[in-house]
Amino acid sequence: MSRPIVTFLSDFGHADWFVGVVHGVLHTLSPDAHIVDLSHEVPPAQVARASFMLEAAAPDFPPGTVHLAVVDPGVGTARRALAVSAHGQSFVGPDNGLLEWAFCSPEAHVHAITDPRFMRGPVSRTFHGRDVFAPAAAALANGESVSSLGPRVTDPVRLPAHEPEKRGDALVGHVVFVDRFGNALTNLTASALAGAFGDRAPDSAYDVDVLERTIHGLSRSYGDAPVGTLVALLGSSGRLEIAQVGGPAAVRLGLGEGDAVRVRPHR
Repeated sequence: MSRPIVTFLSDFGHADWFVGVVHGVLHTLSPDAHIVDLSHEVPPAQVARASFMLEAAAPDFPPGTVHLAVVDPGVGTARRALAVSAHGQSFVGPDNGLLEWAFCSPEAHVHAITDPRFMRGPVSRTFHGRDVFAPAAAALANGESVSSLGPRVTDPVRLPAHEPEKRGDALVGHVVFVDRFGNALTNLTASALAGAFGDRAPDSAYDVDVLERTIHGLSRSYGDAPVGTLVALLGSSGRLEIAQVGGPAAVRLGLGEGDAVRVRPHR
């Protein structure tokens, strides 16, 4: 039998002991678990950014993986702690929209974490990552079901939906994430483009408008043009990206999360 996988995503950073302590709890309660750190460099309290990172990463893990996500500005308040079964995997985190991708599954089962058997006592008011979420993730890795952790939840907090919009002959979306290379990822997915323009359109059939710039056609890779060229391409996440060959497009353009990106047929 293979070792269970627990991923860990947080805004804890690496300057303090918080990440290591959560690892310690996971190893104590589920010693066979293989822990994978997705990232701990989420900007503090940036729930939407962390939610996107979880959505981008989770599909690359096998069925049965447990995803522990802790970006929790409401720690110690009345906000609920949740465990979700969805997409063939399990998710643990605060009820603040962080687990949005899990909620999107038609088969999602959402439960509050309330059973003290699956908590580390006494529960701190300020460190639920250690005392609530990590023990729950360990329990799921050990074979417990999400339903054993507490009652069913039918009204989890959801993030606002921002789907691309068809406006005339164009599909309009926005930047949702800027990675460390300065590439700007959008909510314009390959499936959205296919739905708007047909899945057989050649890459040269599109123009991409962003901040008064127009990029003609889609490139196949980051290096598919001379150095310094702005390019648009479908990246590994299946989303349209704005990039610069050999440099950070976001810095060059002053591009940030929320900025509009428009795709239209080439004229």
